[in-house]
Amino acid sequence: MTEVLIKPSKVLVVDDDITARILAQQALTLDGFKVYEATDGLNALERFQEVHPDIVILDIEMPELNGYEVCRQIRQLPFGKRIPILMATGFNDMSSVNRAYDAGATDFVTKPFNWKVLGQRLRYMIRASVVGEELNELKTSERRLANAQRIAKLGNWEWDVTSNELYWSDHLFELLNSKRGKIQPSLTAFFESIPEIDHFKVRYWFNRIVNGKPNATNSIHHRIIVNDDHRIVKHQIEAEFDEDGHLVLLSGAVLDVTELRQAQDKILELASYDALTGLHNRSVFSTAVDRAIKRAQKFNHTGAVLFLDLDNFKRINDTFGHGVGDLLLKVVAKRLTKSARANDRNDNGESNSEAHLISRFGGDEFTILIPHVKDASEAKVIADRILDNIGRRVSLAGHELVITPSIGIALFPQDGTEVESLLKNVDAAMYHVKHGGKNSYEMFAHSMNIVSKRRLQIEAHLRHAIDNKELYLVYQPQISLHSGKIIGVEALLRWDSPLLGAVSPVEFIPVAEETGLITPIGEWVLFEACQQAQVWRDEALPPVRMAVNLSVRQFARQNLESVVQSTLLKTGLPVRYLELEITENMLMDDVEGSVDTLHRLKDLGVCLAIDDFGTGYSSLSYLKRFPIDRLKIDRSFITHVTTNTEDASVTQAIIAVAHSLGLSVTAEGVESADQLAFLNENKCEEVQGYYFSKPVSANDIKRLLIVNQGLPDS
Repeated sequence: MTEVLIKPSKVLVVDDDITARILAQQALTLDGFKVYEATDGLNALERFQEVHPDIVILDIEMPELNGYEVCRQIRQLPFGKRIPILMATGFNDMSSVNRAYDAGATDFVTKPFNWKVLGQRLRYMIRASVVGEELNELKTSERRLANAQRIAKLGNWEWDVTSNELYWSDHLFELLNSKRGKIQPSLTAFFESIPEIDHFKVRYWFNRIVNGKPNATNSIHHRIIVNDDHRIVKHQIEAEFDEDGHLVLLSGAVLDVTELRQAQDKILELASYDALTGLHNRSVFSTAVDRAIKRAQKFNHTGAVLFLDLDNFKRINDTFGHGVGDLLLKVVAKRLTKSARANDRNDNGESNSEAHLISRFGGDEFTILIPHVKDASEAKVIADRILDNIGRRVSLAGHELVITPSIGIALFPQDGTEVESLLKNVDAAMYHVKHGGKNSYEMFAHSMNIVSKRRLQIEAHLRHAIDNKELYLVYQPQISLHSGKIIGVEALLRWDSPLLGAVSPVEFIPVAEETGLITPIGEWVLFEACQQAQVWRDEALPPVRMAVNLSVRQFARQNLESVVQSTLLKTGLPVRYLELEITENMLMDDVEGSVDTLHRLKDLGVCLAIDDFGTGYSSLSYLKRFPIDRLKIDRSFITHVTTNTEDASVTQAIIAVAHSLGLSVTAEGVESADQLAFLNENKCEEVQGYYFSKPVSANDIKRLLIVNQGLPDS
């Protein structure tokens, strides 16, 4: 058997009397201690930190630093707080005793020492110190455990089956909103705290553990009733059995997880619902559609999906701010829910288990799943109801707004047997409505895929058109009816794709607007046009005004005037030769913002024109507020100006209004001498159209300028 070696205790003897130190050294060494000496107070502090003794014998009467002060300073050291200190003095009075204890002494002894019992006394003090420290640590651990259980809302219990004694912790009483003495710990009392809805479940679980059933889970979630409120707890039990398989001990822990469960429910809600509208989100909708398609295929019935996009929602957002836009989305969600849920009951008026699922798909897009329809007409009825409900006027934050939807409808499984293909087809139907006048609905037809595919191709290739130098400009001359000379040109964008061929602006401009590509494209057009105008000036050609169309997105940008100013500086074109064209509708979307933007542009010295005038909805009172130079009459009026009295009247009225406001007029789309004569007679200043020239290249404009101005051909 291996002998256990016990290290001797270390004693630090502090005394300025050498005789006392020698006696202590001899006696204590013989008694099994390892003795260290210190000759005075300062030396004692140094030696204490060197050897870390188990106990200190400290003489009170010493020069410079007496024993009281040495004791105080030892107690201030990190490892000196609990070391036993025996203070010794030749005086036997209460004053010395009290001062010793006040300084932090563990005990007090008078000289001369009784060496026979001193060793035993030192050992007792060391053991008492160790036990006291362990007791303090135990108390600290118990306090920390109690605090942790209180913070964690964890209660525990223990049932000794043999003695039938049941223990509840203080925190279990707290969980049940009780205290010791108020109720007697018992299984009956605990089960009475469980609501009836969970009672059978918990009893069954408890009995399986008590009876040692194999595979019995040791934890369960259930409710308890606290002050008429339901709390959710996680209850865990460990069972101990004797050698014969008899239950001897049950230990349980009850953790309040109400807040955790609420947080989990909130996370699940956020993962399933749109935070703004409260509708289901895209992920939930897609999962539900997949399930509905499979059921339709299995039971041989038809379902429908409606895809809804709000018309001109971005304009409302940009004009009135995202706060108003969010309020509008909430209103739309409520109206959409009301429209769709009207069909959630069957013919007997009972709730339909396959109720419609409505989601906010993203942005201003909404979707509706109708799991079962008799035929397409049922989906159309819902679409009609949606158009009617959503299209009603709404007052938000002091603004009267009207929003309309474009709705695509697809049936399943015939229009798609997978979620991706079905949603792609219903999106194609919605897109067809968007570009066919909006505020309507359309059933999906397979021919729409051709249009949808074409649009996706345009978007994909348009993203690289600038970098690949596929875009170019052509220019249409603007003629002064007074002089017959070319006084300006309008820059028009064209796209020649290596893969798609020549793509009409009618096709690619709307795609550029929808995707935001119009912003970089518009800046490129502005730069190219200004640069070309300056090239003509450098070639000593007669100066002409360069007219450039602005897109909706460009006009809505806060830094538009900075972009224009930067372009003019880079190209060197004098500002008086640049004219920016804005449509009526762009201005009227946000009148106050438009007035501010136009004034900032006007301050630069840029000429401003309203394009396609007569097709929008501006009024004379608003027109007076815009700092513009010119109105451009839309070609739709000029085409029939000599054959349709209404178009003639509108054209005459536009010219008269413009002149009354001090504005000049340009007529677009002039294609005949009769039209030209009519415009001349009604004092229209400028014209452009195929009668003079179609849009042509920069080199062709150069030749036209040379001929038109009577210059020698270079």
